[in-house]
Amino acid sequence: MDTNALHIKASDFLAEGSTEQAKEIYEKILQIAPNDEAALSSLMDIYQETDRLRYYLTRANYNIVNGKLEYGITDCKKALSIDASNIEAREKLARLYKVTNKPLKAIDEFTKIIELNDLHIQSYMELIDLYTKENALESAVQIAIKADEKFKGEANFNDVLAKLYFDLGNYEEALKTVGDLSLKTKILLQAEKNEEAKSILEEMNPDSMEKEQKALYYLLYAQYNYNIAKYTDAFSLIDKYAQIMGPNALVFQMRALCYEALNDEFMAYYNFGYMNKALNKPDEALTEFSTAYSINPKNKDVLIELAKLYEANKEKYTAIDFWHKVYDLDKDEQARAILADFYLKEGDSATAEQFGAKIQKETKSNDEPYEEAEGLIDKIINLFSKKKQ
Repeated sequence: MDTNALHIKASDFLAEGSTEQAKEIYEKILQIAPNDEAALSSLMDIYQETDRLRYYLTRANYNIVNGKLEYGITDCKKALSIDASNIEAREKLARLYKVTNKPLKAIDEFTKIIELNDLHIQSYMELIDLYTKENALESAVQIAIKADEKFKGEANFNDVLAKLYFDLGNYEEALKTVGDLSLKTKILLQAEKNEEAKSILEEMNPDSMEKEQKALYYLLYAQYNYNIAKYTDAFSLIDKYAQIMGPNALVFQMRALCYEALNDEFMAYYNFGYMNKALNKPDEALTEFSTAYSINPKNKDVLIELAKLYEANKEKYTAIDFWHKVYDLDKDEQARAILADFYLKEGDSATAEQFGAKIQKETKSNDEPYEEAEGLIDKIINLFSKKKQ
């Protein structure tokens, strides 16, 4: 929605001295466009003389819009010095602490909000998130228990609590509180209550599920088959999951675990390598692919991955050694081009030519200059010949 007309109207009210009407319009503008600097600036001017609490809150918003988060924190503190029970100021301060990587201060502020208003549901969610990120799962559990008791049936706090118990390895407590069937199945499988999990999976219809839910269904069924050592079926279900979600880290991890159970060391390390690559963990990927290479030094995919990892690690000579190994396998065109370019840049033209590099050879332009030189000599000889005559 275009706010230009509203700005004009608000300005007209200010010119008439109708401050309250102007304020209402500026507040409306901010509902439409919360980052509208002109509206924030105008409201600051209005509130500066009429409402210091709103002035500091508005100035905090203005500083946040302009990326001055520390100034925003100071403004929130000034607002709280006027009214320590103001939820808006304290919540804004808590979020600013969170985004400026001050989690303990954020926890303190969200805790104070709940003390002021124990029905502030968002603060419970924020506290659970903060405690989880700080790896304080027991504290997160205590908040989730309070929230589940306070908001029975709202925001699925029972499943949040179940997930926390699951992460703590307390499957018994997790099963007591869980409501979501997919999460329940996951907990049962982790607790190796395989047949109970299967009975839930058999009641589900993947054809009626949305994309991500269907993918999760296949993943859970794959885990069931992994648990009961039916690895062929597990691979098939992992493939179905991958068709929906793509070859992500979870796909490679599941495949690696299956191969590990089958005592296929090469394929286990191979897939763990790709898992770490997908997780953007190059050092771990290098370790896994190196181990796979030690088992099977002729696997082309592993050789290429090692070459690329060493390139990314600025170890170009080690990378070139692996590109040589790739080329020696089957005269790979990509490897040939890389080797040709490498040796050309190294000044080794002869080796570069062996890999197909086009070398421009210097040629002497000796036609016309030679003819001109030869003609001049003839003239000199003729001149001396005439003098002798």
